[in-house]
Amino acid sequence: MTDFILPIFPAHGLASSVVTTVWIGVWVSCFFNLRLGWVMSGMVVPGYLVPLILVKPWAAVVVCIEAVVTYWIVWFYSTYLARRGYWTDFFGRDRFFALLVVSVLVRIIFDILILPDIGAFINETFAINFDYTHNLQSFGLIVVALIANMFWKPGLRNGLLPVGCITLITYLIVRYLLMEFTNFSVGNLAYMYEDLAASMLASPKAYIILLATAALASRMNRYYGWEFNGILIPSLIALQWYRPWKLLITFGETLLVLALASLVLRLPIFQRTTMEGARKILLFFNINFLLKLALGHLWLGYLPDSNVSDFYGFGYLLTTLMAIKMHDKSIPLIMTRATLQTSLVSVIVASLAGFGLTLVPNLLHLKTKAPTAEHQLVEPLQRSTSLVDLVREEKVRLYQGLHRNAYAAPQLAELELLETAFRSLSAMTAAPSPEDLARIGAQLGKLNFRVELVESRYLCMVENDPRRGWGFFVFNMDAHNRLLVEVPAPMNEWGVMEAGANIFQGLGARAFAVAGTSRYVNDNGDSDVLVNPRTPLAVFHRQFGRSSTLQLRGYTRSSSRQLSNFYPAGSLAGEELPSTLWLMKDLPTELNMG
Repeated sequence: MTDFILPIFPAHGLASSVVTTVWIGVWVSCFFNLRLGWVMSGMVVPGYLVPLILVKPWAAVVVCIEAVVTYWIVWFYSTYLARRGYWTDFFGRDRFFALLVVSVLVRIIFDILILPDIGAFINETFAINFDYTHNLQSFGLIVVALIANMFWKPGLRNGLLPVGCITLITYLIVRYLLMEFTNFSVGNLAYMYEDLAASMLASPKAYIILLATAALASRMNRYYGWEFNGILIPSLIALQWYRPWKLLITFGETLLVLALASLVLRLPIFQRTTMEGARKILLFFNINFLLKLALGHLWLGYLPDSNVSDFYGFGYLLTTLMAIKMHDKSIPLIMTRATLQTSLVSVIVASLAGFGLTLVPNLLHLKTKAPTAEHQLVEPLQRSTSLVDLVREEKVRLYQGLHRNAYAAPQLAELELLETAFRSLSAMTAAPSPEDLARIGAQLGKLNFRVELVESRYLCMVENDPRRGWGFFVFNMDAHNRLLVEVPAPMNEWGVMEAGANIFQGLGARAFAVAGTSRYVNDNGDSDVLVNPRTPLAVFHRQFGRSSTLQLRGYTRSSSRQLSNFYPAGSLAGEELPSTLWLMKDLPTELNMG
C-alpha cells in the first residue's frame, strides 16, 4: 500500500460504509447505461457486493447463487408456464413482488437447510475447519431479489455479462484506487452493513414487514395511483417505525437533497442539458453523497466520539430515489404522506401477524406434556480447583486455540441470546436457587458455554470445544461492590490475565471478563474487542460495566513507545516502566486509592 493517503472520508462514517462503494457502483452503472444501454435496475448491487467479495467472498457467492435460483423459479412459473396457457406472465410490480417473495423463501431454504449441511459435509470430507456458519450465508434484505430483477429484462445468459462487468469494474476501483490512495477501508464488515441485513435468522420480523408493506404498496399504487418510485420504498421506510428518530432523519435528508438538487438544476449548464434517467439519478445521488461527506467532517469537528453514520438516512439509495420522485411529480408532501401512511398500516398488520405466529407453537403443544426441569435446566459443574488455577488452565486453552482467523464472529441472534443470559446473571441474587443457576446454564449452553461453580461463589463461563474465541467470564455471587475487571488483550500483553484475576479477587469485584483470543488474530479486524462493539466481551461490558470498570492493560512495544518518551527502542523491559492509571471520566468509587 502506498504512503500517499488522502483522508477524504470521515471516520465512523463514509470511511467504512457501503454507501461509498454503492456510490462508485452507481457511477459505473450510469456510465454503461448511457454508453451501451445496459439496464439501470439494481444500481445498488455492484457496490453492495464489493465489500462482501473483499471480506467474505463465500457470502458473495451464496448471494449470487440464490439470485440465480430465484430468477429460475419465478421465470418457470411465470414465463415458462404462461407460454403454455396456464396463466398470464407477471409484469411490473407483480413480477418484482414475486421475485421478492421467492427470494425470501430461497434464502430460508438455503441458509437454514442446505448450506449448513453442505458446510458440514465439506468439513467431514476434507478434514478442514471451515467456519461455514459465518461464511456460507447470504447478506442483504433485498439484494437477492434485486440481482434476480437485473437478469429479467436481458435474460440470465445475456444479463450475466453486464452484472459481472459492472461489479468487476466497481471492485477494481474500490480495491486499487479507494483502498490504496484514500482512508477508505472494508476491514470491519460488521460496521458496514445495516444490522437487519447481516443475518436473516436474526431479523424474521423485518421480512414480515418488508413483504406486507410491498404487497400493500403495490395495491395502493394500482387502485389509487399513489407514487413511491417502487414498492420497496415504503417497505424500507416501514422498517424504521421502531426507530422514529431514524424516520425523521431519513425524510429530513430526502427533503434537503430535493431542495439542493432543485437549486442545482436551475443553473444554466443543467438547463441546457437533458437531465433524465441515469443523469438525473447520478446528480441526485452525488448531492446526497456530498451532503453525507460534509456532515461527516463537520460532525468529527464537534462530536469526534459519536458515530456520524447514525445520523444518515436509512438505506443507500432510498433518500435519493424518494427525492427524485418528489421532484418529478412535484408532490413532496403527498408522497411523504402516502409513504408514511402505507408503511404505518403495514407495520401494524405485520406486527399483529408476527405476534400471531409466535402463538402457533404454544397452540400446537397445548395437549403435550410439559418437559421436566431435568430436560430444561443444566446444573453448573462443581469445581474443586481455585479460581486462579482455572484462570491458568483457561490461558493454556487460549494459546492452544490460537490460529489465523480463530475468532468466529457471533451473529446478531447469538448476541441477543448472550445479552439475555447476561441480563439474567446480572439480576441474580446473592443466594440464587439451584433452578436459577440451572436456567442460566441452559441459556449459555445453547451458545457453546458451560457454567462452572468455583470456590462456591464464582460462576465461571467457559467455552466448550470447538472454541470460537468468545471469551472467559466470571460472576461473583458474593461481591462487595459492582466493579467489573476487564482484560481485553490477554494474548497480546504479558501477565494481564493472572493479574486481573488477582485484582478481581482482592477487590471483591462483581465480575471478571477476559477476551477469548488475540486482538489481531482475524484478518478483517473482527477479533479486536477494543474496536468491535459486537463481541461477547462488549455485551458483557454493557451489562456489568456501565457504572464501574477497571480495564487492565500491559505494556507492549507499540504502546510503550506511544506512552513514554524515554523508553529505549528495542527494549521490552516492561517491569522498568512506571505503572499508570488512566481515567475516562471519574475514578470508580470501588477503587480505594488511599
